[in-house]
Amino acid sequence: MLKLVKFPDSILARAMPDFDFSNPVIDPKELERSMIDFMCEQRGIGLAANQVGIETRVFVMGNPNNPEIGKAFFNPIIEEVTEDSIELTEGCLSFPNIFVKVKRPLKIKARWQNSNSDWEVGQFEDYACKCFLHEFDHLNGITFHDRVSTLKWALAVKKSRNRKS
Repeated sequence: MLKLVKFPDSILARAMPDFDFSNPVIDPKELERSMIDFMCEQRGIGLAANQVGIETRVFVMGNPNNPEIGKAFFNPIIEEVTEDSIELTEGCLSFPNIFVKVKRPLKIKARWQNSNSDWEVGQFEDYACKCFLHEFDHLNGITFHDRVSTLKWALAVKKSRNRKS
């Protein structure tokens, strides 16, 4: 049973070690399925392993309304990044109810291993790119909190408090 790790837990600030397919911390197919299911239960579109207390380089992305199309990205590597950028609103399961605009590249090319350990390559743009980079940051110990100014963050936190009341 997975449990969500929330900020300021120190695991969110640590770079994760590669997933070792020759000596896995957990069966990769089981990890993929359980993370996708958990992400969908939480109504998220992405989830990194360290957000559920598992110290390894894997994240999942998908649509909470369609768990079957969820996908895991083991040991992801970003190969190309466009100079063009876009500022989109982001949220994070580890920071409940906080939403803030983050500027990120418009398009990336990346490679990763799937749960069979085979390498895949793909391009991501717009919203999918934002999600990929958000989760990729988690694996490097970076949160969206680290990507915005102190003032922008303070305003986002204040707005979240107003939403709760």
